[in-house]
Amino acid sequence: MAEKFIHLIYKGYAAREAGKPAEAFELFSKALESSPESPIAAYEVGCAYEEGVIVPQDMARAFELFSLAADGCVEAAQKKLSEFYAKGIFVERNPELAAYWANRGKQLLAENGSAVYSPQASLEEDLRETLEKLKNNQGLGD
Repeated sequence: MAEKFIHLIYKGYAAREAGKPAEAFELFSKALESSPESPIAAYEVGCAYEEGVIVPQDMARAFELFSLAADGCVEAAQKKLSEFYAKGIFVERNPELAAYWANRGKQLLAENGSAVYSPQASLEEDLRETLEKLKNNQGLGD
């Protein structure tokens, strides 16, 4: 199951890079279904709900998914939560929580030497390899 999850994530990034946002959303959604606690998939699906272009905008769902991703150390999700709290988007404006999420990555690094997780940076090399395989019709295998 984990291998399938990774393939869905890779294919989702590949679809987005190819200018196919609806296909990317579908793949990220399937990845989230297969691994409901995945911070990467939660962040990507959350972005779609926040934007409201591919699916109807649903800030409650976006906030829920960004919270999951932020707890999973996805830096972009932490920034999103900081923005939600700073501007009072969906939640009550809360400068303390805005500051907490804005500084969470630095705090994690100071506490245990573990930086926040950036899904795109971490998967960049693997994504390039996967895209190359897809271009060469080698597929991803199962």
